[in-house]
Amino acid sequence: MSAMGIGAVLILFFAMLLIGTPIAICLANVGLIWVISSPALPNMTFASKIYGSTDSFSLMAIPFFMLAGQLMEHTGITEKFIEFAKSLVGHIRGGVAHTSLVTGVIMAGVSGSGNADTAAIGAMLIPAMVNDGYEEGFACNVVAAAGCLGPVIPPSIMMVVFANAADYSVGKLFMGGVLPGVTLALCWMVVCYIYAKKHDVPKDKFAGFGNILKAFGRTWGALVMPAIIIVGILTGVCTATEAGVLACLYGIFYGCIQKKLNLKKIIKCLEDAAMSAAGPLLIVTYSGIFSYMLTRMNISRLIGTFCQTYIASEAGFYFFMLALGLVLGCFIDGLASTVMLIPVMSPIVIQMGLNYQQFAIIYLLSLLTSQLTPPVGNLLFVSAGVRKTPIAQVYRYCWPFCIAMIIGIILCIYIPQLSCWLPSLIYG
Repeated sequence: MSAMGIGAVLILFFAMLLIGTPIAICLANVGLIWVISSPALPNMTFASKIYGSTDSFSLMAIPFFMLAGQLMEHTGITEKFIEFAKSLVGHIRGGVAHTSLVTGVIMAGVSGSGNADTAAIGAMLIPAMVNDGYEEGFACNVVAAAGCLGPVIPPSIMMVVFANAADYSVGKLFMGGVLPGVTLALCWMVVCYIYAKKHDVPKDKFAGFGNILKAFGRTWGALVMPAIIIVGILTGVCTATEAGVLACLYGIFYGCIQKKLNLKKIIKCLEDAAMSAAGPLLIVTYSGIFSYMLTRMNISRLIGTFCQTYIASEAGFYFFMLALGLVLGCFIDGLASTVMLIPVMSPIVIQMGLNYQQFAIIYLLSLLTSQLTPPVGNLLFVSAGVRKTPIAQVYRYCWPFCIAMIIGIILCIYIPQLSCWLPSLIYG
């Protein structure tokens, strides 16, 4: 297709975004118009491509992870995670903020959804941080950062979508996200420590290792839920989808034993999980035709030529990916970007001889930066909504967290072991 044709398609796409059209509908409309206006393509192309986009066993993991997150919220598991996290880091300067981030690490091992984790942590810990002397805008950023760990640390809905689009191992992606996720959490904890030191935020006295053991004793039943997912995939006993099913079954069992669940609440969890999963799955459905359109337009060749001409090193390519993620995140949802671009970018990565595992993790992390940056900053809006905090007040404190995240990504660029060591250790 000519440059003029490519430009017309992109202008149409972004014009619909600017007038507030949902991303899934933008993808569907552009794809349908393209198919109808292409004489060489049969009209059935549209139906076949959107069907093929969802004809995948691995995508079934998405509703199950969503359901696991809902069960976690309704069974009191979130409160248990917070209690255990506080026993570990509550005594450090800025303890409540650190507790939020450690809770985010633990909760990321269940739902895989940044929005769900942000809302759950924010409802409990934003008031606690404000009471401890944190500015409300800063507290919202802490919780948004904690929620951002959801798509990084396994399980991850975005990784499931990536693996499906790239025909890549979900297990390798999951294990590759563990160390980068912990690295990001540590970077953000440094930001919280500096803030707490500067504003003289009080800290609790260390209650001793006995307190940690007691907290673990009260929490171990809840910790089994993320352990089922991670250990199941780690050992190869089950796939990501099967691990999600087992986690849901355990969540129902745990909730009933703790007398926190009844039939009405289980039905509510199922309804909320179905609604939460509908959005991502709809995006995946219609991204397939858009991705096919970009492939037919030879976008991969254009980007490949650009990379070969202007990018001389492996690190340079990853910085290009970081910049691309920051720009795309201002306009397009991360899931949509993944399904649209991975079929385009994969041939370039293979042609350049790059480590695909490292590319995958850096690509996903780069897209996630948009969750914490204006003008989109989806997780910032979620955390601000918890206490109806003005978004301008939240934006005021977002930049230290964004810079810390970029530093974490740069560490992953120059230390490939962060994203490659665990997968190579487990999968060879």
